[in-house]
Amino acid sequence: MDLSCFAQIPKSRPGKSSCCILGLRTNADCGLSEVLIKDIPDDCTSVIYTSIFVDLNYHVYEPMETDFKVLDSMLKSGKPVFTYYGHETQSQWSVVLACESYNGGANSLDEMKGLTAFFDEHPGIVGVILTSLQFDITTSSEFPGYSENLKTYIEVMKKTFPKLLIGLDIFGIALIDQFNNPKFKWLDITVIDSAVDFYVVTMEYFNSCTVDLRNTGIAPMNGSNTNYTLDTLKDVLQQLSFPKEKTYFKFRTSPTSPDDSLTVCDVNNEKMCIDPSIACDWCADTILSYNEKGQYSKENGEGFMVRYIDMDDPDNCCNCEKPYPAFHAMLDGFKGVSTKLCELLIRH
Repeated sequence: MDLSCFAQIPKSRPGKSSCCILGLRTNADCGLSEVLIKDIPDDCTSVIYTSIFVDLNYHVYEPMETDFKVLDSMLKSGKPVFTYYGHETQSQWSVVLACESYNGGANSLDEMKGLTAFFDEHPGIVGVILTSLQFDITTSSEFPGYSENLKTYIEVMKKTFPKLLIGLDIFGIALIDQFNNPKFKWLDITVIDSAVDFYVVTMEYFNSCTVDLRNTGIAPMNGSNTNYTLDTLKDVLQQLSFPKEKTYFKFRTSPTSPDDSLTVCDVNNEKMCIDPSIACDWCADTILSYNEKGQYSKENGEGFMVRYIDMDDPDNCCNCEKPYPAFHAMLDGFKGVSTKLCELLIRH
């Protein structure tokens, strides 16, 4: 494999304001205007492909079945490109990691052969974010040596691709549960940290949408009606020894609905602002709460990531100060600037 395809490594990992891209706006389910990679904000320090997975036969695939067209267009953008990568379920991860720290990383070495072929077909990816790792404390069984085995897996990946940056995607809700309701030990940061380049702590599924979250979104700063708040998460990250300089926080740029069957194509700021009557029970951030999330990322980490930049009202249907209002408000908060309020983003 030609390792020169990893040559452009961003010094600051994903950067202070990275942007996940969905790439499905114009499909039949969405039916929205097209957003090209060149149209996203220049302040996106890197672009993140939503996901590729690998099966237990070490075949790399992507669930959207678009033949990696979106990824390949990102690789032509001139921006650093990262991709989510991993096994689709924790049970599949468990099979791969079962004895890695004792058998010299045999499964990992086999998997890297499939990943090498994938990188050869799509050169230019500077980093991967390992996903679907977290245990469900209500259904999973204890995995002795999990952190040691995961560290071996990452070390094998680093040895195979010396210039590749490797991050971990971890749900904030899983970290709070692990700390406050420890059915068993799951992830030990002190064990794996030397092998990990950065962490993405995600709040995209932090709380269910309830009436008291209508104007803060599902990742509130604080509150008495939920154990899952950003203030609680801040304390947990400190107790679990997460290094601030390697931690990035991932937030939604779209509302959520109590109806779990609705997708981001059904529930987004564009539709909420054009027809507020359909969004009466949605939970949506305001410009103020987006500012707060940006400030939170600055105070407790190295940067933030948005999901998804191309679904963040690119046509400015909400009549905010700028298109991509959630991203720009978080970026302002990160810089310590207050953004002009946007009336249509406030639920009444």
